[in-house]
Amino acid sequence: MNEKKTTKKGSYFLLSPATKDKIQTIADEKHLSQADVITETIDHYYADRDEKYVVFKNMISDLMDEKLATIQDKLHRIQVTGNVVDRDTKILLEFMNHYYLINEFKDLITTEKYKTNGMQQAEDLIQKRIHKHRQKKLDYEKRKAQKQQESEA
Repeated sequence: MNEKKTTKKGSYFLLSPATKDKIQTIADEKHLSQADVITETIDHYYADRDEKYVVFKNMISDLMDEKLATIQDKLHRIQVTGNVVDRDTKILLEFMNHYYLINEFKDLITTEKYKTNGMQQAEDLIQKRIHKHRQKKLDYEKRKAQKQQESEA
């Protein structure tokens, strides 16, 4: 052993005859005392335990990184979409402001007061587009999940 000499304390353990034979066999093979074999075995156990912990920690870290990358990609898409919607909304507000200014309107008639046929058609069209887009997304995700299951099998 390459350890510094330390003060040892005597201990008394009751061991099975098979365990005592194994300790003696290891001691004979390695030319060590039985106490040194027990010490070396315990040191090996702790080193192995620490190594397993590091491997386990790395596996969890890799798995989390993989999942985080997926989440970050989706979050980025949401941010881009939000930016586009925000930009388009601001453009529409500028157009509406200009329209009201040029036509010198005094009041605003909201859709709660009166909804034109054109407005109802526009709402219906947008609802259909949203539904169609949602259905396409669900179909894509279903195909993607099937491909992933096939590749795992």
